[in-house]
This record gives sequence, structure tokens and C-alpha cells, in this order.
Amino acid sequence: MDIKKILVVIEPDAEQQPALAKARTVASSAGAELELLLADFNPFLEDGFYFDPPQARKLRYEHGEKRLSELESLAEPLRSEGLKVSASTAWGNPPHKELVSRIGDFAPDLVIASTRHHNKVARLFLANEDWELVRYCPAPLLLVKGKVDSRATAVIAAVDPNHAHDKPAALDHKIIGAARAMATLSDASVHLFHSAWVPPLSGVYPLVVNQEEESEKLFGLADRHEIAHDNCHSSNEQITESLPELVAELKAGIVVMGAVSRSRFDRVLIGNTAEKLLDHLESDVLVIKPDEMPALSQYLL
Repeated sequence: MDIKKILVVIEPDAEQQPALAKARTVASSAGAELELLLADFNPFLEDGFYFDPPQARKLRYEHGEKRLSELESLAEPLRSEGLKVSASTAWGNPPHKELVSRIGDFAPDLVIASTRHHNKVARLFLANEDWELVRYCPAPLLLVKGKVDSRATAVIAAVDPNHAHDKPAALDHKIIGAARAMATLSDASVHLFHSAWVPPLSGVYPLVVNQEEESEKLFGLADRHEIAHDNCHSSNEQITESLPELVAELKAGIVVMGAVSRSRFDRVLIGNTAEKLLDHLESDVLVIKPDEMPALSQYLL
């Protein structure tokens, strides 16, 4: 994971920009260039909603110029620090489709976006843009919550040595590689985490997991990446409980995990592990996709 180009998703009209603050730190450490991108949409400015097409086009242009000016005001302090920063805006409904399209055009090594707590209805219907980015962003996606302890000294790679849950075997190695890269930037230690929890049979009878066997599998993965066994953690508790507990214990700043893109037809089903955990973790989350990503054109239609 060689970070040379970072795309930062700027939140429209937000007083705080946690993603930009994180991008500044990462770019300074990695020597990377930044692209600030703001995507939004207002139906009032569409042709024929309130204005005839010529007026609507003029107002959209003025709106875009205002947004670009806002981005330039965010970029100037970073440029004064020696960072290379560009800025662009996008317009579309829904905005996240424009984000994904621009990410494909810019081909960044890392995308950084802010995320916030979501209510149960939003989680069920995946109405929030960060859910869509988790599913369709083709580049590594760092979701920033802005709550990370400044003393954070650990990066956790959430892996699955059993290769369950639809994940390709090679994805674990990508996750660990990304964790090592992020840890190097912040002089942090790398830890591996594996949840061996198995749902009760028929929802009633708990299944017994061989914890020693699961630990050995995790140690084998750690050995391939020269990670100490003391930095390996496995649990037979539900991951939504055990992983947040480990984050708090280690004061971890980032959790790195994989996510497999799903089709638009099953998007209303229960989300993958990354989606389930977003609201449970206080740390930032780096989402890594497998190499065999579906073509973006299938999503952007």
C-alpha cells in the first residue's frame, strides 16, 4: 500500500471536517498529494423544478463556483505547509454515485471520508453515503470518526484465517499489508484480530469453538507477516462486542477490515461485517476490497 494520491471527501456545510484533518496527517507522513472533492445535489436547482433551464444552469454554475471557493479556502493552509492540494466539485443525484465515479477517474491510493452514527432505519435501508462507499469504493477507504485518542499507538487488522464469510483468501494479506502501512505512518504497532464466534445452531444451541485451534491458525497467518504472537487476539464472542473491547484495551487508532461488494439486489439485506461494526467502533475504520472487484460500470448505470 504505497500512498501517493489521497482523495478527501469534504462534507458540504459541515463546521468540522475530520476527514481533512486525518488526510493532512497522512499526507504529511507519506508525502502524498491531496484531492479535495465535494459532491452535492439540490433538487431546487434542477431544470424545471422552480426555474427554467437557462436560469437553472446559471444557478448551478454559481453554486458550483461557491463550493469551489469553499474548497480553496480549505486547501490554502495545507499548501502553505508544503502539501500539493487540488480541489474539485461534483453534482449529481445521489451524490455518492458521483463520488464513486470521480474516485474511479482520480485513481487514488486512499480515500478518506468522515462517518457519523446512523439510526436503525438508515442502517436497514443503507440510505447513508458511507454505506454506499463501503460497498462500491474501488480504493482503500478510511472512514474517520474524529474521536480517536491522540495517544493511539496500535493498528488492528481484522482477519479471518478460516476464509469464511465470502472473503477471498488473498484479502487477509491485503488487510495486513494495509495495516502495516498505516502503522508505519504513525509509528504504531500492528495487531491481528480474529472472531471465531459461530451463531447458535437454530438460534438456540450454542456451538463450541476450539479456541486453541483457532489461535494456531491466527499464529500461522502472523508468522507469514512477521507479527509477534503476543500481538494476535482471537475471541469466540460476537465481533460487535469483542472487537470494540480490544480497540479500547489497545487504544487502537485504526481497525483495518475487508468488505466484499454486493449486488444492488441484496442491498437491503443485513450488511457485511464492516457495515455492522461502523457504529460499534470508536476508532477509524480502513476498508479494504479484494482485487476481484466488480466493474464500476455495473454500479454507475
